[in-house]
Amino acid sequence: MTLITKESLKVHEFFEEQRHQAEVRQVLKWRVQDRNKAMEYLLTVEKRRGEILANKLRLDARMQWEKGNRGLDGDWK
Repeated sequence: MTLITKESLKVHEFFEEQRHQAEVRQVLKWRVQDRNKAMEYLLTVEKRRGEILANKLRLDARMQWEKGNRGLDGDWK
């Protein structure tokens, strides 16, 4: 499904932010379950998407972890 609006860029940015938050939560869940799995995923992200995007994911995961987020659905602090 494609959503087309006059403000399509803002819509895209909203969905990208939601996707990113979900990905951060998944990394946090893996860290709770098996830290190695989280680390392997971050290395895969770096290989496929590049260092800049991987570092953003790492930073946001670290910040959320420090705020007490452990990857529960919908949790963002």
